[in-house]
Amino acid sequence: MSVQIYSDNFIYQSIIAASSENAQFPVSNILDPRRSKVYRSTSSSASIVFDFGETSQVDSFFLVSDKRNGLGVHTLTLEFSHTNVWSSPAASEVITLDPSYNAGFKEFPVKEYRFCRVVMTSTLPYCEIANIFIGKKLDLGRSINFNWSVKDNELSRKQVNRYGQIFSDIVGKQRTINAGFSLLDKDQLDKINSVIDFYGETKPFFVRIGCENMVNNQLRFSGMFYFNDVPQISNPFFNRYNLSFSLIEAT
Repeated sequence: MSVQIYSDNFIYQSIIAASSENAQFPVSNILDPRRSKVYRSTSSSASIVFDFGETSQVDSFFLVSDKRNGLGVHTLTLEFSHTNVWSSPAASEVITLDPSYNAGFKEFPVKEYRFCRVVMTSTLPYCEIANIFIGKKLDLGRSINFNWSVKDNELSRKQVNRYGQIFSDIVGKQRTINAGFSLLDKDQLDKINSVIDFYGETKPFFVRIGCENMVNNQLRFSGMFYFNDVPQISNPFFNRYNLSFSLIEAT
């Protein structure tokens, strides 16, 4: 697949508890769409437990950092259990973190548990994370349009003082993606419409571009995005639909 959507994020339905939290950076900040609103622990090791409320299927994890400060964790592991007891987790997954793109990602075989614990360590005096996805990817099966494009928009403004010194914004770039799906059937279109209806243009979700055989580093083209505008749907054949959309990176 060239465009993979991760929209069924279980953190929004979860009861969330952190092992520790800085009062100015509470764990509830990970639910805020602004990446500048971060969770910060009070030590260099920490964990966050997510109670999904019921046994749920999970096959993917995403992490994006505050674009200004970068990754605030050095290692990260997911642990799964049927109960909120962690002496011997039923399953675990080590997440690959990439400081070059200030993100982490992993897909894994479907796991069915009620509780998930995110275990972190940091080289800083605290652990810090911005936005995460824990859930199940949107499976469309086929009919992907490979004519996608990604563009980095320059946002930083530069000012020069009277001594010739240059001052510029730290957060300088914001990606946009133009992509689409071709020849969807009505069931596939319903899955996409559920994402459009829930997220609209005001809530971000996670997107991955490419696959291992297409790009060396998928995180370059992946992350958390908003719909830039309402997706356009066309009907070229009976019971077949084309959908085109534009996405803008959450910052």
